[in-house]
Amino acid sequence: MSQTKIYWYPMGSGNLETITLGFVSDLQDDDPEVEAATAETIAGGMYRQLYGDWRRVVVMRQHLRPQLGTDAEAIRGLRSLQSHLLAGYSIGLAVGSGSAFGSYTVAGASRGVDVIGIPANTYAAWDASAALANGDEIVIQSPSPDGAREVHEVNTVTAIGSTFLVSLTRPLRYDHPGRMLVRKRTFYPHLKMPEDQLQVPIVTTSTRGQTFDLRLELREDMQEAWDTGASGDALTGATGQPRAGLGILDGVRELI
Repeated sequence: MSQTKIYWYPMGSGNLETITLGFVSDLQDDDPEVEAATAETIAGGMYRQLYGDWRRVVVMRQHLRPQLGTDAEAIRGLRSLQSHLLAGYSIGLAVGSGSAFGSYTVAGASRGVDVIGIPANTYAAWDASAALANGDEIVIQSPSPDGAREVHEVNTVTAIGSTFLVSLTRPLRYDHPGRMLVRKRTFYPHLKMPEDQLQVPIVTTSTRGQTFDLRLELREDMQEAWDTGASGDALTGATGQPRAGLGILDGVRELI
């Protein structure tokens, strides 16, 4: 797979840090985590109240070679990243050049609609070149418990000032009440390390230290994503002013 980048604000503050991987060996993003209550009747019926569902994202890269300057820098960055993840902070992951595109709408959309309006890229500070184009796969999702998630192909994109009209190759399958996140399918802007991964190293050595392997298993934090979209605050780039105190990507500590 093509170029992959990890974006993070060390311990939730400071300027943007980026780790660049030339490619990844594998990407898995279809493993759901679900909060729900299910009841069954004596007649064999089944009823469910869904409270929320999130995705786990697993990214792997084999045979990073410390003899190569770019790989050596990536290994150092990944080893440094582990402290940030263990402390409960989030990262953004973009697989593919120009994939760091995510836009939060104010209004929802109804089933059967095949054109939606979206604002500019919320994550432009991470990659100013990221944009939607004809043929891109996108994820359209709305907040739990009433929302849904669906994958579409972009037909056309029309710029209207700083906003865009996105035409889809087929109509929406679901009603999306309230607001939506529209992102490129291989862009995951808010990922955190789940508790069952705290004892697992993200970088391991192979072939007697001649190469290193990366395996990173993370989980979406959609509450942080919706808070970011609702805040209207601009994210800081690599050369922006340092973020101080409770930042956009530090919402969990604000709730504790």
